Amino acid sequence: MRRKTAMVTAVACGVGTLALAAPAHAAGWRDVPSAALNYDGSLDKVDFGTKNAGWAVGSAGNFFSPQTKLVRWNGSGWVADQSPIGFTPVDVAVADADKAWVIGYTWNGTKGLYWNGTKWSEVTYPLVGFPVAADAAPDGAAWSIAGLDSFGGGPCAILRWTGDAWVDPQVPLPPSSTITALDVRAADDVWLAGTVSSTGTEVNGLVMHFNGTKWTTMVVPGSMGFPGFAGAIARIVAHGPNNVYVLRHAQNAQITNALLHWNGSSWRTINTPLNTAGLGLSSDGGDGVVMTPASTSGSTRYHHYDGANWTTRAAARRAPGRSCRATSTTVRARPASSASARHPGRAGRPRSSNTSTDPIDRGGREGARAPPRPAVASVATVTPGRRGLSRRPWCGIRRGSGGCGRPCAALRGCGRCRTGRARGRSRRRRRTRRTCGSTG
Repeated sequence: MRRKTAMVTAVACGVGTLALAAPAHAAGWRDVPSAALNYDGSLDKVDFGTKNAGWAVGSAGNFFSPQTKLVRWNGSGWVADQSPIGFTPVDVAVADADKAWVIGYTWNGTKGLYWNGTKWSEVTYPLVGFPVAADAAPDGAAWSIAGLDSFGGGPCAILRWTGDAWVDPQVPLPPSSTITALDVRAADDVWLAGTVSSTGTEVNGLVMHFNGTKWTTMVVPGSMGFPGFAGAIARIVAHGPNNVYVLRHAQNAQITNALLHWNGSSWRTINTPLNTAGLGLSSDGGDGVVMTPASTSGSTRYHHYDGANWTTRAAARRAPGRSCRATSTTVRARPASSASARHPGRAGRPRSSNTSTDPIDRGGREGARAPPRPAVASVATVTPGRRGLSRRPWCGIRRGSGGCGRPCAALRGCGRCRTGRARGRSRRRRRTRRTCGSTG
């Protein structure tokens, strides 16, 4: 079994550079300039299957006319590739140099791509929900998750790649459950995580494992809230059957953001530094994990848990004059790979962009807005508005991705997203006072 390690990436799209590091708990960054990254848009997800088999995906344009960006690591640099269709990618999964998948959406539905080692081709992604995540193993096994407001406990769908199509593998999900994270290590070693409400009055964490023949289900002890006001499982990293980490987001529940660790016999709760809601989680190449929170002041920060203690480190800082802030993404690396990567988080975004290309993970960036979802994902729709404002009266960071998920309070928001209606109302009132002199 090949292990996974982690890397942190940062991108400056305006100047076309991608910063690569050694495993995330080690120091040492280097910029990799590339004309393929020189565009006004986002670079959202990165994944490596082997040392020289890596893809990064993002988009430019707008919601109604997206320009898909696909860039491949050839061993020494990033080179652009063409997508046969235009859409907004949500995730990329790479098995090896000859197998990779991209899932995403457009205004008229869900989309999927498959890489056969020579070219990308469009494949049908079933309209069973909004694409959430995809993961692949070195043996070619690939799985994906879709759903409707999954992080809020909504319905979900699980898909498996058969070699030429995404199909329903008929996973025996418990009643009132939803899956929000996955880790695919092999065809006979698949992990899923989410939440379940067996009683209808309490929500608990849920972890499922597939050994190639049957599914095993574990309900994580401890309440995560109750339906409508519950936490969510954002990520899962499985080192093996006796060493599994799950990242819990408090959202609007009266619980803490934490790691949940399974040692083969019991679960342990490990609170995150300063109650940070991590955006990404990946293996550190050993028995621990690396958690990537949102960037602050142009500097990417990440937390390393070695199995006993947390260590906080700073990664790359945005160079003067660059057009976007360096943020972080978790990355999957195989043992033979010195730089590899895996899902959530995001690799960077120009400040001038009008829309967020990853509605599942808004990352708390100032002024970010998400486009309306396709017809199937009609819940929690956000309408793009003027910069810094949103018509959605809730926290601008999506629940399960570091946001509180609650209405903005006291006319000033929570201080993290600056996109709430309440904040916009406060600004309008200040403008009114300057105009009419009223103090009311």
